[in-house]
Order: sequence, then structure tokens, then C-alpha cells
Amino acid sequence: MARKKVKEDGVDRKAQIASAFGEIEQSKIFLDKRVESAAVKMDIADLLKDIIQKQLRKDYDPEVEANIFINPERGDFEVYILKKIVEEVDIAPIEISLEEIRKIDESLEVGDFYEEGPIKLDEYLTRKSIQIIKQSVQKKVRDLERMVVYEECLEKVGEVVAAEVYQVRSNEVIFTYNTTKDHRVELVLPKSEMMKKDNPRRTPRMKLYVKNIERERVKIRLEDGTIEEKEKADGGMKVIVSRVDDRFLYKLFEQEVPEILDGLIVIKGIARVPGERAKVAVESTSARIDPVGATVGYRGKRIQSIVKELNNENIDVIYYNDEPQVYISRALQPAKIDPLTVHADMKTRKARVMLKPDQIKYAIGKNGNNIHLAEKLTGYEIEVYRDVIDKSMEDPTDIDIIEFREEFGDDMIYQLLDAGLDTAKRVLKAGVDEIELALLGPQHQEEVTVFGKGIRPPVRPRERKITDEERRYWHKIADSMYKTVREQFSDEDLEDLYEEYVAPEVELDAEEDEALVAPETPESVVPEVDAAEDTEETPAAPDPDGPETEA
Repeated sequence: MARKKVKEDGVDRKAQIASAFGEIEQSKIFLDKRVESAAVKMDIADLLKDIIQKQLRKDYDPEVEANIFINPERGDFEVYILKKIVEEVDIAPIEISLEEIRKIDESLEVGDFYEEGPIKLDEYLTRKSIQIIKQSVQKKVRDLERMVVYEECLEKVGEVVAAEVYQVRSNEVIFTYNTTKDHRVELVLPKSEMMKKDNPRRTPRMKLYVKNIERERVKIRLEDGTIEEKEKADGGMKVIVSRVDDRFLYKLFEQEVPEILDGLIVIKGIARVPGERAKVAVESTSARIDPVGATVGYRGKRIQSIVKELNNENIDVIYYNDEPQVYISRALQPAKIDPLTVHADMKTRKARVMLKPDQIKYAIGKNGNNIHLAEKLTGYEIEVYRDVIDKSMEDPTDIDIIEFREEFGDDMIYQLLDAGLDTAKRVLKAGVDEIELALLGPQHQEEVTVFGKGIRPPVRPRERKITDEERRYWHKIADSMYKTVREQFSDEDLEDLYEEYVAPEVELDAEEDEALVAPETPESVVPEVDAAEDTEETPAAPDPDGPETEA
């Protein structure tokens, strides 16, 4: 097929090529591997062919056919118009006469096609069409860049990355992260995924767990009229990261303990209260390796780096065991529990644990964290009961305070146990005021942090003051707890309690007021008062040798 050369200015041609491919050559995606770059350029080349063909049919002729040749490596392209050879020309843009073609190539006959070009697009297309072509190419480049970054971020999901703080907002923190291919990505840390002690302003570089990637969503109306949200394929993306996810702790252990990465130690379960406490169950696949010792490290060096990263979060590493009784007793540490006192039902996934009275508060833990973490780690619903050593000394009508867990919550139960109020009758004996003091607990001291340069003397912590409003609130709670416990007993059940604790106080009051209550007649009172007055006013006895005193 013959081609007719059209004279054109070299400078205009280079400018035309630059206008179409300038955005492509400046894209970062061509800094990647050669194979990926070639594939991306071919995608853009196919797009360019389609868009030029479309605009030629729009501006030049609806039935025009064009051959477009693109060299992606050099950013060069040529466009040829196909014209049909006819005896007489009816449609000049797509036809050429046999007489005219004989001057160019004598071998061509009627019905053949002749390629005219390469053409200058600005002579065949309007300025608007050329702008559309350039914008389409630029959009394709941006979409491909997003796709490359998206695929790279998708590989990071489930991994831990170190990023720098870019912007701190009221409900989230934005981090910047440079990928392995030098793409700058923004990571979003929502407030719900932060630990309470996290302070991005003081820690400009933090480790983050890449949780998931959210793509821009659009609403689409279906045929039945319903509206459904779907992810936009070429839309923007948001990389969500976390510091409270259990898998974040798992990845930190994987980074610090090579045996976990090699599979010699297996983490069987993780339970966390982010920033406060965590429990990790480990098991060894080799008899020569101690899983807890290897995980903690020599003098705790391995685990200390993890604790430091998590703002001093307490981490308990325990041995995993297939026997639920042994596993539950270890999960409830630091409480000392005999596995024989644990009764686990594998069907209902419930367990009953008999504990010594002094171990109950350790099993529950502050704010109920210990028992909740044990339940999450083992998968069992754990019920704690008080095991009395001497059954003869136990009051059969008394009730363990831990049986009020559903009404009061683990936090308040822990406070009562810490104050020694482990039974219902002891709570009733203590009264509302002592219950209130137990709920308030010891007044912790607030630490004052001083910012600034230079050396300053240490600042003495100040005690936290409890406001009157707080006292009224806790007094109301204590009164409600007292009434709840009191409702569980009849008057007969509390007779011994009143005789033991109330009667002595009444007898003591009677002894103090006996002188005022016993006399009933005025005669008995008057002489006593007069006698007292005479005793006060009567002078000392006179000397026998002295003068007599007048009556």
C-alpha cells in the first residue's frame, strides 16, 4: 500500500509530539522496571489510537479510517488517512481518483486503498479535539499511576511500616510514606485506631499496621431502581493504618523474634487492651526451644523494644496448652490457680474457676482487664468462684461479691475486692460511706509534664482532687450497690449481722446515758444535783486547833 508523503515543518512536528507525549515522559511510572514501563506505554498507545480515530470521525469525516503508528520508546507517532481509489471522486476526504493515483504509483488499481500522510493533526482536527486527545492521555497516565501505587500499597496490607507525621487533625492523623518505588503515599490513622498514650506531635515517626485500603465509592442506580455503592476503579484511595489491631502486635513480635518468622515458635493467640495490657500464647515446634524464653529474650531485651513501641503496654507471654484447664489457669495469671480447680465445658465453651479469696482480685484484674483478656485468649466464658478453705467458718447465708459481676461490672467488683469487701455481708457491714471510698480508690497523683529546653528542677506531682459533683455521683452509686446487695437478704438472714455489729453500739450508748435515763422521779434527781453542788461549794475541813466554822 503506497503512502503519499506530506511536507511538514520539523519544529511543528516535534511540538505536536511533545504536546501528546509530554505528560507520558514526565510520569514517575516510567522510572519502574523496563518490562512494566513497556506495558504501560503500550496501554497508552492503544488509548491514543482510539481517541485519534474517534476525533477524526468527529471533525474530518464520519466514515474515515486511519492507520496510526506509535513508537512508545521514542514518544513518536504518525497518522495516515486511508483513501479508496475510485474512477470518479464523490467523497473527497476518503476517496482519490485513479488518474491522480497513477501519478504516484502505477501499480494501484480501482478498489485499492492508499495511505495519505503522515498528516498534521492540527490541519484535520479542531483545537478542541486536540485538547481532548491530550487530556485523555494525561488522564490515562494519572489512572495508571494510581493503579501502580494501589497495587504496591495492596502488597503492604497486613505489614508494619514506619511513617512520618504529616498533619494532625481533630479526628485523624496523616502520615507520609515512601514506597520502594519512590511513590509518596499518605496513610490515615483514625482516632479510633490510636492508643490513648499515642502523641504524634512528640513522636514524629511511628510504626503503623496497614489495615486496609478504601477506594473512592460512587452510587449506581440499578435496573430495579435501587441505589448501590460500588468502588470506583480509577478513583482515589485511602490507606487506613492502625496501632490497636491485634495483628500489629503479632507483626512486632515477628520483627523482633527471628524464631517466629522462621516458624520455630508459633503464636497461638493474642488478646489486647491497647495501651494497657496484652496476653500472648506461644508454642514451640522444636523441643530444644523454650517459646517463652526465646520470645522474651535475654533479660527481656526482645520484648522491651516492643513494650517501648507500645507506650509501656504490659505484655504477658504464656505457654499454650491443648488442655483447656491448664490453658485457662495460665491465661488468668498473675493469679495463682491450680488447674484441678478449673472445670471447663468444651461444648458450651464455659469454665468455672475456684479461687482462693486472696487470688480473686488478681484473676479479675484492674478494670476487669485480666479476666476479659483471658476469655478472649482462650475462647471460654470464665466464671470465678471463691473457694473457702475452712468450710466450717463459712456463713451459709452469705454471698460472694463476685456473683454481682453482671450488676456492678468487673471494674467495681475489683475495687471492692481490693478493699477487702469480698462478701455481701461485709459490704453491708461496711456501709455506704466505706463502699464509696472503695470505689474511689486511693487518690492517684497527677504527673505534671514540663516542656521546654534547659535543665529544670523536678516538679512534684500534685494530688488529684475529687470534686463535690464526683463525690455525689459515687455516693449515689455506692447507695445503689448497698440497696442491691441488701435486697438479696431477708431480715432473718441479717439478724446475726445486726447483733454482732449494731448491738454493741446500742449498749455503749446506754452506758453513757445511764445517769440521765435511769432516774424517773424529780426527787431522785434533785438530791443528786444538790449533792453535786454541795460538793463543789463545801470548803476543805477545818483544822481541829483552829476556830470553829459557823453553821
